[in-house]
Amino acid sequence: MSDSIPSQYLLVLIALVGERGYSLDSICDGTELTIARLGQLGTRVDASEADRVIINALSITGDSALGLEVGQKLNLGAHAVVGQTFMACSHLADALDMLVRYDLLLTGRQARLSHYQDDSTAHSGLELTLDGHALAERFACEAIFSALQKTLSDLLQTPIDDLSVDFPYERPSDIAPFQLIFGHQVGFNTGRAVFTLPNHMMDRPLPTSNPTLKTLYDDECKRLLADLSDNASCTEQTLQALDQLPGQYPQLDQMAAMLNMSSRTYRRRLAAESTSFQALLDESRLKHAKRQLLKGETILGTALSLGFNDASNFRRAFSQWCGQSPAQWQREHTARGT
Repeated sequence: MSDSIPSQYLLVLIALVGERGYSLDSICDGTELTIARLGQLGTRVDASEADRVIINALSITGDSALGLEVGQKLNLGAHAVVGQTFMACSHLADALDMLVRYDLLLTGRQARLSHYQDDSTAHSGLELTLDGHALAERFACEAIFSALQKTLSDLLQTPIDDLSVDFPYERPSDIAPFQLIFGHQVGFNTGRAVFTLPNHMMDRPLPTSNPTLKTLYDDECKRLLADLSDNASCTEQTLQALDQLPGQYPQLDQMAAMLNMSSRTYRRRLAAESTSFQALLDESRLKHAKRQLLKGETILGTALSLGFNDASNFRRAFSQWCGQSPAQWQREHTARGT
C-alpha cells in the first residue's frame, strides 16, 4: 500500500484534536478508521482516508495552522526505523539523502521529496511535490516542513539558523506561527514548496552518527520499501514484522496469521524462497542483538531484551549465528568505533 502514510502521524493529529474536546467519531467521520486499528504496530493508512481525517480536523477546529503543530509533535521515534537511520547518518547531507530515498515510507506517493539547489543564495535542501485535496495538501506541506525542521534540529541537537522555507499558496493573514518555527525567511505564493539550508551546513556532522547501525537500519528501510510493493516477498514481509517486535517474537503459526496465511501455506511460501521461519527469526534476533551491543548494552541486558532467560543461552545462540561470542563482537566493533 504505497499510497499511504504511517498511522502514528494521524494518531498525533487525532490526539491534538481530541484535546480540544472533539470526539473520535467526528474526526474519523467518513472513514473506517478506529483507534485500535491505528494503534497496531506498523499500520499504514490509505491516503484517501488520511485526507478525510485531515479535512475533518481542519473543518471542526477551524485551525488553519494545525499542520504546523502536528509537525512539531513528531520526534525522531515517530518516524520509526527511518528515524533511527537519520540518527546514524554521518552528516546533514547524508540525512537529507535518506529522506529523499525513503520518502515513500514517510509520506506516501501523494507527497514526494527531491533534492533542491539554489546557487543564487548558496542554499540547498528539499523540494516537496504534493498531489491531493487542496486543504489536505496545505496541511501536508506545513506538517512535513514543520516535522523536517524539528527532526533536523533534533539530529543536530541545536536550533537551526538561516533556514529558508517557501510555500506555494497565498500568504495567510497570520504568519506568526510560521515565523515561530522557521524564522523570518518564509515565503508564500512562490509556486513551489521548498525547504533549504545554507550549503555550509550540509557537511555538519551529526552527534549520533554510527556507520554500523546505519548499515543495519538502511537494510531494514530497503526491506520496508520493498514491502510497500505488491510484489513484496514473504521473506521481506516476515523480516519487516519481526524487526518491529524485538523480544516479543511470534511463533510460526502467529506469524502466518499476521500475514493472513495458513501455517501450511506460509511454510510453503518460505520454502519456495529458499528460507524458513527459523532462519528469518535467527537473522532478525542477530540484528537486534548487534544493535543492543553497539549501544553499549551488557550481555545479560541484551539477552533479556531478546527474550532469552539467561546470558549463557544467548551466548551460545549468538556464537552459532555470528561465528564469535557476543563479547568478542562487541569489543571488536567498539574498538573500531563502528
